[in-house]
Amino acid sequence: MTNAEVLIELVRSLSKNEKRSFRLGKKSTADYIVLFDLIDKDGLTSVEELKTAFEKIEKSAVFNVTVSYLYKLLLDKLLALRQNADVDYSLMAQILKAKILFEKSIFPAALDILSKVKQEAKELERNEALMMASRLELDYLQHLNMPGISEEELINKHFSLTNSLDALRSLYEQSSLYELLMHRTIYKGAIRSSMQKDSFNDLVYKEYNLARKASRSFEAQKRHLLFQSGFLMAVGDEQSASDVLVQLKDLIADNPGKDNSLFYVAVLENMLENMRETGRYEQMPALIERLQSISHPSHMVKMHIDALVGLYNLLPMLDHGEFRKAKDFIEKCEALQPAAIEKLNPSMESKVSLYCALVNIGLRDYKKARKALVRPIMNKTCDLPIHRILRITALIIHHKMNDVDYIYSETRSMKREMAKSGKAYRMENLILEVVAKGSYALMSTRKREQIWDKIKPRLDDIRQDVFEAQLLKIFDFSAWIEAEVLRTSFSETLYHNCLNRSSVAQPHNDRE
Repeated sequence: MTNAEVLIELVRSLSKNEKRSFRLGKKSTADYIVLFDLIDKDGLTSVEELKTAFEKIEKSAVFNVTVSYLYKLLLDKLLALRQNADVDYSLMAQILKAKILFEKSIFPAALDILSKVKQEAKELERNEALMMASRLELDYLQHLNMPGISEEELINKHFSLTNSLDALRSLYEQSSLYELLMHRTIYKGAIRSSMQKDSFNDLVYKEYNLARKASRSFEAQKRHLLFQSGFLMAVGDEQSASDVLVQLKDLIADNPGKDNSLFYVAVLENMLENMRETGRYEQMPALIERLQSISHPSHMVKMHIDALVGLYNLLPMLDHGEFRKAKDFIEKCEALQPAAIEKLNPSMESKVSLYCALVNIGLRDYKKARKALVRPIMNKTCDLPIHRILRITALIIHHKMNDVDYIYSETRSMKREMAKSGKAYRMENLILEVVAKGSYALMSTRKREQIWDKIKPRLDDIRQDVFEAQLLKIFDFSAWIEAEVLRTSFSETLYHNCLNRSSVAQPHNDRE
């Protein structure tokens, strides 16, 4: 990306408070403020349009120079704002201030700052900051010829630094195992067979041994529970994953100030997804409310949180087939509007777009459903498993629109990809078969019943398969197949399937 492209994205991501803070005390006629307003107030998002408009107003200013200057000013302002709101930014800023003071030969003040940083970093388990401050302190003491430091004190400082390094190395090893787990889940897909489950055993064994030897610090326990929950979700053991997530939530609650809000958001999201998978919809509002109460200085993070809140309010309606109710909610929820969805990260944008499209499929508004999927499907940066689910959903839409050419081309493409990768859900293959048979509305009842007699045993087997559940927990595509072939209500089928999963009867008066 060019500096101009980055600048446009940066200005668009600013919150109202950040914009107000940046403009405070600055002349509106300054060339960089003119450029800022063209992006912010006039909504220019094309570099060429922005350049043309800017040069028309500021004939003596150089566009690229002004872009670089405004970009630097914005980053400096955002950094200054973060120092007052984020402990990690604050600790790093204090370390840099100590370096400046030492360079100015104001040694006592520099050492005093480093001592305070070490104390705060140790209390909050910010091991990187603790290590940096400790090493810098020793460098400065050496430079000053160890003033008033006994050998025992020096050994203690070295011992403390070594402990910090050991703790940090252990945490990095735990993190690397979790990241490998997530990478395999993302790029190889969720575990679909016992053989694939066995391929994860190396990570489980290493993590278990590492956790057994690691300290009982908050960070070590947090990473251990995070790995456990991720693995249990990958193998479809939702109940055990739920138990681990509760432990993780309690651990964070018992250690206020030690964890950042982004991690807490991720934990709450995992818990909400787990509650949805296990049909505990009545427990979701309390967690949604807790998620909504999280504050963060970043406007983009706040947008992500708002999208999660909107999404998990929407999903119970979708899962129960309450399509009209879901549509009304989407129309009222600012975070689920197309303009807001486009600003989310690719993974989140794809997820929200998928569920909005499914609501429109339920309402038989196939043009709107197709439109919701265009951008995430075309997004080249989103090479994730959900991308294939988007394509499967698009096939369903084009099947309902009788677009035979699209179905033929896309089905062949997807089958080639599945054969090449060597992995596919049986549900995916079944959907490909169903959409390839043409319009079921034009078939006789007898013909459809014959098709259903062949599909039903496969579908029942898939529904009972713990590995196939990895796809069905995203959405119950089996309900669409059943409703499509038998020409029954999609809403009713979703509702009854949801009841069977959760075993909790709920009133349902909003079906299509």
